[in-house]
Amino acid sequence: MLATWRLIRDGAGDAAWNMAVDQAILEAVIAGEQPSTVRFYRWAKPSVSLGRFQQSEKVLDLARCRERGVQVVQRLTGGKAVLHGHDLTLCVVAPLRFFAPAHRVLNVHHRLVCALARGFRTLGVVSRPVSRIDVRALRGSHAGCFEHPLPGDLTTPQGVKLVGGAQYRRAEVVMEQMSIPIEPLPEALRGCLQPWSEPAPSPLQGVSEGKLIDAIVEGFISEFGIEWQDAPLSDVEVVRAQRLLMRYR
Repeated sequence: MLATWRLIRDGAGDAAWNMAVDQAILEAVIAGEQPSTVRFYRWAKPSVSLGRFQQSEKVLDLARCRERGVQVVQRLTGGKAVLHGHDLTLCVVAPLRFFAPAHRVLNVHHRLVCALARGFRTLGVVSRPVSRIDVRALRGSHAGCFEHPLPGDLTTPQGVKLVGGAQYRRAEVVMEQMSIPIEPLPEALRGCLQPWSEPAPSPLQGVSEGKLIDAIVEGFISEFGIEWQDAPLSDVEVVRAQRLLMRYR
């Protein structure tokens, strides 16, 4: 019998709301109130999400962010800073057992990017998971998730990173937030990260949001052998997200 996962096709929210909703979904799955869930969403304003252990004053030009109205939020998930406003974001929340035999963070991440790669292939975009890196490229400071591909990341054959992803786990449940640039970078975000490095344009730029979501949904079916049920956030999750909102603001 195939497992049924919930699919949420959400709209655009502000930075704090997006993070509060993702945490509310995580808590609902941990409590057994909801099945494994994938939520797709956008960002209402140019934003930066910081990794769980990053310090804003060390990686951001905060004065520039304030001047340009760029929203800043700290994620539950780890990793480097991600620029938002031009991307499609998905949050995957599922018990760790669904990824077996994968267990380690990198192995679970690899299974997820393989699902995305299957979807990208149907759009004519060739990709490959990174297995090795030149450690010399990582010397020095870099603040952004898309600046250097790391093992497990998904890139084009030319090395352009297609997806940024970071994970968090609680009570044997995995949450991974993944960002896929599909539009040109908003001008307001240029120079917000310190040091600044201009991201390479993705071959997924110009792919419609709906077409990309449909492709990824099929990729998950192929990789994980699941069925989908389209459903919104529950009333309980909305209340949880409202309660969590001030934490992220």
